[in-house]
Parts: sequence; structure tokens; C-alpha cells
Amino acid sequence: MVVLKRVATSASRSSSILKLGTTSFVSSTNQSILDHNSKPSFHSQTSTSTSKDTQTPSSRTRFLKFVRNQCNAGFTNLDDAHHLFDEMTQMQPMPSIVYFTQLLAAITRMKHYKAVISLLKRIELLGVFELDVHALSVLINCYCHLKRVDLGFAVLGRILKLGYEPECVVFTTLIRGLCGEGKMGTAVDLFNHIVAKGLELNAIMYGTIIDGLCKSGNMSVAVGLIKRMKERNLRVNVVVYSMIIDSLCKDGLVTEALDLFLVMIRKGIAPNLVTYNSIIHGLCNSNRWNEVTSLIREMLNRNIKPDVKTFTILVDALCKEGQVLEAANIVELMIRRGEEPDIVTYNALMDGYCLQGKFHEARKIFDLMVGMSFAPTIYSYNILINGYCKKQRINDAMKLLGEISSSGLVPNTVTYTALIGGLCRAGKPLHAKELLNDMRTCGQYPNLQTLSIMLDGLCKNDLLAEAMALFREMEESGQHLDIVAYSILLDGMCRAGKVEAARELFYSLSTRGLRPNIHTYNIMIKGLYKKGLQNEVNELLKKMEEKGCSPNGCTYNITIQGLIHNNETSRAVQLLREMVDKGFSADASTVTLLMDVSNNDGLDQSILEMLHKFE
Repeated sequence: MVVLKRVATSASRSSSILKLGTTSFVSSTNQSILDHNSKPSFHSQTSTSTSKDTQTPSSRTRFLKFVRNQCNAGFTNLDDAHHLFDEMTQMQPMPSIVYFTQLLAAITRMKHYKAVISLLKRIELLGVFELDVHALSVLINCYCHLKRVDLGFAVLGRILKLGYEPECVVFTTLIRGLCGEGKMGTAVDLFNHIVAKGLELNAIMYGTIIDGLCKSGNMSVAVGLIKRMKERNLRVNVVVYSMIIDSLCKDGLVTEALDLFLVMIRKGIAPNLVTYNSIIHGLCNSNRWNEVTSLIREMLNRNIKPDVKTFTILVDALCKEGQVLEAANIVELMIRRGEEPDIVTYNALMDGYCLQGKFHEARKIFDLMVGMSFAPTIYSYNILINGYCKKQRINDAMKLLGEISSSGLVPNTVTYTALIGGLCRAGKPLHAKELLNDMRTCGQYPNLQTLSIMLDGLCKNDLLAEAMALFREMEESGQHLDIVAYSILLDGMCRAGKVEAARELFYSLSTRGLRPNIHTYNIMIKGLYKKGLQNEVNELLKKMEEKGCSPNGCTYNITIQGLIHNNETSRAVQLLREMVDKGFSADASTVTLLMDVSNNDGLDQSILEMLHKFE
């Protein structure tokens, strides 16, 4: 493929499933060259001095042919490539930039992007020749892979100054780089600019921008581009269809994904493993297990073997459904079929056991990974820690924190957040605060979720002064506090009897650019009732509905309980009927209070029958 064209001026993704289961890059001629114990050196086949060995035209030709073949075959390690680069720079005269570019492209395929950039700088320092457009295109590719697309654009400017007009592949690289950095707006702008300039676009560029749009949730734009591809007579291949199908499934639009899947087949485009995995994942998440079974059967009929990802999708979905035994059976089936589970599979199974409180089995999976030479990741540790914390087995969780350090891993924000939450729920908020400080000391900075959990722990353990201090610290850090953080503090203030201060803070939310949600309103209603401020509750309920925030079951229960405490039984009973009519249920506290009222004052038989349904 021609990368760039010289011009005069620059261009402007159940048990029935189990039944289904019961039913080299180098040729031999190059093996001596790529022997593990020897570098790919031309000397090993000639003599010791490159400068001397390549003096004659025939030896120079043989060497350059060796370079080209080696670059096409690829390298086993970076040192081999560096060694060949050094040999080339010692030649007199030096090979043309074409051979260096071939070598750099081979190193790029090894994903050693920084090494390529360094070698390009060395070439420039030699002062023998300028980098040509092909070498500069390799440089753009490396910068984009390193998430420095800004530098990639700088190199594009350099290409334009040389008088070249970049063709499709260069712009595709830049668009891929922008998408990888989450700069979809800029990527779309660049794409539209290219279209406006009349540059001939290929299916690869369309696929790149469509992939970025799908991953960023811009489905309508992505579908629109498919239509444009058809208008330009560009073939929409299985890769592009799979991108759209995967995105639809991730958005929960599984029926739409299946419709597109059928369209694809009708057009004669055969789905591949990636396509099937995406739809299976979507169907599993939607609990459509019969269709999962049918799809796997169809896969097998098409001679498409499920891979480790297919099995892992099933294991993860079954675990989340609480069917961990079935998930374990899938793992056994997977092994029988010759597919080795990977760490993602074992993590999913371990998480399933933790969700059911089966920590002994979860730990056995963890130890199994270690015994099989799978190094558990920080995610593996976090699964166990989170499970222990949710069951208030905080000592076990803290022991794992020590294991992390001794294993050479570093606890991350997720690790600390789970432990801080666990300590707070175990009634140890001050220990949690110490851990928060340790977290900062270790260079891990708490996010808003971590700090909100800490704030909630302090408030729920009646440490309002400490909570207020933490809240001020959060404000002063410049962090954008959301309604969740404010609701936590409001709840703490109301719990501590500081209703006046809570009311003042509540009414200042709009000036902070925040809008109360139903949870915030419920906190304030409960606080106001504690102070016997019925009129204010009535006003707040009215204002809440005016703002489009409808009462939920919690609102009704709080209000009914407040009315009973204020001896407004008839109004409480009226609200109870209204609550039931709207599909909400009375909680245990509401039922107890109303039964007490009935024992003292008597209630209508229909109300008593209603209450018995909630017991």
C-alpha cells in the first residue's frame, strides 16, 4: 500500500449449555538466523567486520537482502533489532532510509514504540539523510500508540512542509489515536475534514472511526457512517458489523443487535467468533439463556469453536445470577474441550463464590491460581477483599492487604475503598480514617467515592465533627462534590439533631449547582419530623413534587411514621392507602407503629388486613 503521495503542495462486543459441550511465524529456512542463542547477525554467516564485509556490491546486496528478510520475518527480542541497527549504521556507505524504515516498522510491530522514537532520533543525529515520509509515518504511529497524538499531529505538519499529501493510512492512524485518547469530537472533526477535502476513504478508515464512535456510545452516528459506506460502494465487512453489534449489546439493545446479526447473515457476511461472543454476552446479561444455548449450537454448526472468552462470558454471567455451581461446571467443560481458563475466568468464578459468601471455595480458587503459576492480579485480591468486607470479615480482609504488599503488588484505590467501607460498617470509622491516611502516604489518592464512603462511616457512627472536617477538606481540595456527598452530610447532621444547620445547607444546594434527589428529600423530611416541624414537611413535599421528584416508598413510610408520632392517625391511614395504591409497601417500622395504634385506638378491619400482608 502506498502510504504517502508526493505532490507539489501540501494538503490542505445454564445447564442446557453444558449439554452442547458433551456433543509458527518463521519458516524452516530462516531458523538458523533466528536461533535463540545467537543474534540475527549477518556476520555469523560471513566474517566479523560489517564495514569490510559489505564493501563489495555482491556482499552488500546479500546483507541488505538479509535485512529485508529479517524485518519481514520479525524479531524474537528487541536486542536483536538493536544489534542489526548498529550494524547498518557502521556500513560505508550507509543503507538508504528505506532499509532503516523497514527495521523500524518491524520494531513497531513488537510494540516497542519508545525504542522506535529513540532510533529515529539517532538516525537524524547521524546527519546522513533526512527522514522521509514513510519513516515519519512510522513515527506518527508510535506517538499515537503512546497516547501522544498531539506529537503525531506535529509530525503531520512536518510531512506537509516537505510537500507531501498524506493518504488514508496516515489519517486513519491519527483518528485511531484520537479515539484511543477519548477525543471523539476531534476525531469526527478530522474525519469530516478529510471527507470535505475529497480524499478517497477506504473501509479501514471507516471501521476505525465507527469503532471509536461505538466505544464512546455514539451509536446513531456510527450507524449513519455505515449508510455512507454503502453509498460509496465500500463493503461493510464482518469487523464493522461486529463493532456495531457489540456496542448495541453493551447498551442493552440486544434485540436490535440480533436484528442486525440477521441482516448481516442475509447479506452473505458470515459472523465470526467476535460477533458471537458479543451477542452471547448481551444475551447473558439480559438473562435470555434459551437464546444463548441456541446461539452456541449455531456456532458449533458453523465450525466456530468457543474460545476462552466465550466460556468466561458464561462463567461470569452464571456467577452473577447466583448459579456458581453451574459456572464451575462450565469451567470443567472448558478444560475438557481443551480450552485453558485464564485469570479472568478464575477471577469471575472467585467473585461468584464471594457473592454467595463461600469464601473457603473462593480462597481455594485463589490458591489454585497461584499453584498453576497464574500470578493473581490486584483485581483478584480486590474480589476477595470486597467479599470479606461485605460480610464484615474485616480481619480476613486486612490480612489480604498485607499479602498484597508481600506479593509485590500495590493496593489501588479500589482496594482501599473496599477496606474503608468494611471498617466503617464494622463500627471502626477511626481505623478507616487511619487507613485513608495510609492510602495517601502510599501515593494512592482517594476519589470521590472513597471520600464519600469515609464521610458516611463517620456520620453513621455519630462522629459529626470529624465528618464536617473531612467535608471541608473535600471542598478545599477543589473536588467537585456531587449530591451524594451532600446527602450523606445532611443525613449526619439530622442524625445529630443539627436540623437547622441541615436545613440551611439543603436550601443552599441550588447555589452550588446541585439538585436534590429523592434520597436527599427523604433525609430532610425525616429530620424535620424529628423536630415536629409538620408544616415544613408539608411545604417540602409540595415543593418536591413541583420539581418533578415523585415520592417513593421510603417517602411514604417516613411521612406515615412522622404523622403517627404527631398523633395524626387519620392522615397516616389515608397515606397508607395511597401508598398501597401506587404499588409501594409498608416497612416493618410503619407496620409496628400502626399495629400499636390499632391496639390503643382501633383501626378499620380493612387496614388491619392490609397490614398483615406486609408482615
